[in-house]
Amino acid sequence: MPDVSEIKTLLQPSITRVFNEIKHYLYPSYRYLQGNCHCNAHLGSLLLKKYGIPHKKIWIFAPCRYSENTNTAFIVHDPNQIAPRGYIRWGYHVAPIIETGQQQLIFDFNFSAHAPMSLDTWLARMNARSFKCIIENPEYFLFYSVPSEANPKKSLFNGNFYPIEGVSLENQWFEKGLAANETAYTMYEEVIKTAIERKAPAELITEYKHLIGSINNFECVFRDNSTNKKMTLSFQEKHHDLIHYYRGVFEDNISKWHKFIQEIV
Repeated sequence: MPDVSEIKTLLQPSITRVFNEIKHYLYPSYRYLQGNCHCNAHLGSLLLKKYGIPHKKIWIFAPCRYSENTNTAFIVHDPNQIAPRGYIRWGYHVAPIIETGQQQLIFDFNFSAHAPMSLDTWLARMNARSFKCIIENPEYFLFYSVPSEANPKKSLFNGNFYPIEGVSLENQWFEKGLAANETAYTMYEEVIKTAIERKAPAELITEYKHLIGSINNFECVFRDNSTNKKMTLSFQEKHHDLIHYYRGVFEDNISKWHKFIQEIV
């Protein structure tokens, strides 16, 4: 394992290759920006570890995740244009970071699929004046939240992180997050794009966007087999065949990601 002073020299000829290989493995999960950035970041981290490259993870939290008094989130452009609101709201974001002396390289394929980003460029993409930024151990998978005292339905970051173990390991949160993104992006390509090309009714396209373009709705239906205010029983009955087919795709993707993760850890 090289020491920190050698990392920059080591990375210069190989950083593009490593970046592109990780991008290859993460495709198409990173093309769906609605959620599960922590899963993308963790897979990237495991691959960097496999390549022997020291790194950490950089976490950034919007005010809605640490303040009782605001619902301000990061507002992110949706390149696929499937978000029901026309934009994506993030309460937090995370990506692997390599620190080489004065240089910081962030592997965030959501924002740059061509090369690592500088810290300043990465922060600018959040479009936020206020935030909390933390660089942490790459082994941490996600963070703990506690209910807001003012609003029990709101959860706030409590300052602590956890690795994949216990419930998260048993319930395959890592695999399911990657599978959700991949399946949702596949549905965007195969369902929404096709509906638009065939000039399907606007109402139908809007319904598809509510199902696919919201990570909360998508995981409610495909991961949790549940319902919510938008994904009602009648909505799911109306789109039964579509949901049934892609639920199978989702399950296959979970198995695929589980096998791949076992090969690299």
